[in-house]
Amino acid sequence: MHITLGISLEKTRLMQTKIDDFVKKMTDLLHLERDAELEFTQAELNATSIIYAKSEKAVQPVDYLLTHGQAQEQHDTICNLEVISSTTGLSGLHLVLFRVEGNHKLPPTRFSPGDMVCVRTCNSQGEVATSCMQGFVHNLSEDDCTITVAVNSRRGDPTFSKLFGKSVRLDRIQALADAVTYERNCEALMLLQTRGLQKRNASIGVVATLFGDKEDVKLEQNNLIDWGGSEVHDEALLERHNYNFDTSQSKALALALNKKRPVLVIEGPPGTGKTGLLSYLITCVVRRGERVLVTAPSNAAIDNIVEKLSSTGLNIVRVGNPSRISQSVASRSLGEIVTRRLEKFTGEFERKKYDLRKDLKHCIQDDSLASGIRQLLKKLRKDYKRKEKETIMEVLSNAEVVLSTNIGAADPLIRGSGSFDLVIIDEAGQAIEPSCWIPILQGKRCILAGDHRQLAPVVLSREAIEGGLGISLLERASLLHDELLTTTLTMQYRMHDAIASWASNEMYDGLLKSSPSVASRLLVDYPFIKATWMTQCALLLLDTRMPYGSLNIDCEESLDPAGTGSFYNNGEADIVAQHVLSLVQCGVPPTSIAVQSPYIAQVQMLRDRLEEHPLASGVEVSTIDSFQGREADAVVISMVRSNSFGAVGFLGDSRRMNVAITRGRSHVAVVCDSSTIRNNAFLARLLHHIRQHGQVRHVEPGS
Repeated sequence: MHITLGISLEKTRLMQTKIDDFVKKMTDLLHLERDAELEFTQAELNATSIIYAKSEKAVQPVDYLLTHGQAQEQHDTICNLEVISSTTGLSGLHLVLFRVEGNHKLPPTRFSPGDMVCVRTCNSQGEVATSCMQGFVHNLSEDDCTITVAVNSRRGDPTFSKLFGKSVRLDRIQALADAVTYERNCEALMLLQTRGLQKRNASIGVVATLFGDKEDVKLEQNNLIDWGGSEVHDEALLERHNYNFDTSQSKALALALNKKRPVLVIEGPPGTGKTGLLSYLITCVVRRGERVLVTAPSNAAIDNIVEKLSSTGLNIVRVGNPSRISQSVASRSLGEIVTRRLEKFTGEFERKKYDLRKDLKHCIQDDSLASGIRQLLKKLRKDYKRKEKETIMEVLSNAEVVLSTNIGAADPLIRGSGSFDLVIIDEAGQAIEPSCWIPILQGKRCILAGDHRQLAPVVLSREAIEGGLGISLLERASLLHDELLTTTLTMQYRMHDAIASWASNEMYDGLLKSSPSVASRLLVDYPFIKATWMTQCALLLLDTRMPYGSLNIDCEESLDPAGTGSFYNNGEADIVAQHVLSLVQCGVPPTSIAVQSPYIAQVQMLRDRLEEHPLASGVEVSTIDSFQGREADAVVISMVRSNSFGAVGFLGDSRRMNVAITRGRSHVAVVCDSSTIRNNAFLARLLHHIRQHGQVRHVEPGS
């Protein structure tokens, strides 16, 4: 390695020591996280849910675990379901169709097809009454009303029969679902340690940059005149796709297109056009003959990029579990591409197999002849498997862009298809670092794109969080070598400046500027929307606390009686519904309005309230976490917390609130008890900003 990069043997040894220490630390943290997942899962399966008292001095769970309520907020449990019907599927599995009691929509959930689940009956408080019946999610309806689970039980099973006519609870079994994730993360760390600095490792430059000294990286920069950037642009491509990049985007492209720059971090604050930039970058890189691996921590994020690339004419292949790939991009999946390629061959295979089986029936008495036919059938199947394998490798080897999740990039099919010239990890701020090394070690260069000032990686173990597992590689790399590896997109094209300026000053050191095209755009500027004080207000505080200090009736927080540990606020739900209806009556389309809350119990209550009003049909209601990466013309946020001791829970997480506020284009309304919320310094500054740059209304339910 020291010969390859011109670094002394002594420094190479120091670098290897750094890697060894890093791998040991991360492996230990992964083990802690794995233990936390297993402990949490066992607690769930043993029905040891923690029921909270109505105070902050509630019973606490095992020290290193998140509370049951916090896990509920992470969308791993659905309660109060009822069985609608059941049918028998493949291998005798029962496909059971569930819906929420009372015909409500499903709550926000991280459940997706293929996830392992535990099915049990429960009482009205969510306490389980039967042992766990395992299965997996088969389907989630498009209207979010039903979920189908393939249950590992056969007809007549007494446990299965107990589901009918009872309240049912589903728990996503993280430990089982994440066993492969844990193993692949550990494997990536092992490969980093044993091969990272080997001469034949394609990613040796990336490894050296991320574990080397600042002086060595600066020396490399000084010795290469063009290390800072490249001005290679495809003018025809720019014109055809109507790309018009600003100064910060052009700088990011120039740096990203430079083959001699091993690592680049692209920080993309809300609304700065990161995804469009990556799409253009990938197209440019492929057109100059390079091969690209694109990954992201979630299936949704990677499918979003697949959609963006679908119109570029590139040969792209999406690799992953077919049940977790969005239908909108399924035609780009490896499975469907291979199926199309083998269509003629498969037809011929089925015809020959049919003929041989037919012949076998006629000569069943002739052992010698029957044995020969069986051998032919065996050879036929082998030939088909060989052809299928050849086709898979051909599709992947010829792909210009391969896309998968970070964990999915460990698939032997991807690793066996050859190395990549460039690896791009999108939404890298939401991925734990070990998972990023899975794709990184397969490419010569690496680009990390995302925003570490939005939601962080999900880590259950408190001890693992304290040890640093929650710090993404994007965040770590952005601070390395005097931020030499980082470039930031600084022009946003989404929000009114009153909204964006809060995020800019609070989260981005004042660097985020608003494009003139959106800086003063209010709801009233949209077609068919009436001019009212509401549609001419970009930031609005709807305060449930009166000017003289009293709290409006029914506006205090309450704990979910189902025992989830989640909070709801009945008065705030009424106020949100009133405000949404007022916006609709002003001409704002319901589909242009999004309602958010950090608490799942409040989300369910808000959905119930809005379902009572036909005018609000089409308004999306979700948790803050599930709305990251999306936007709406008008956003209404219910903060929920209202208590005498000033507890705000995870509302005080600046990254979560950054996501919430920056989803709105032209109108953001915050519904809260200012007396409680201002006890947190960060949230107090948010309220101050709204008072300075927006409007305040003291409201009560029914007003």
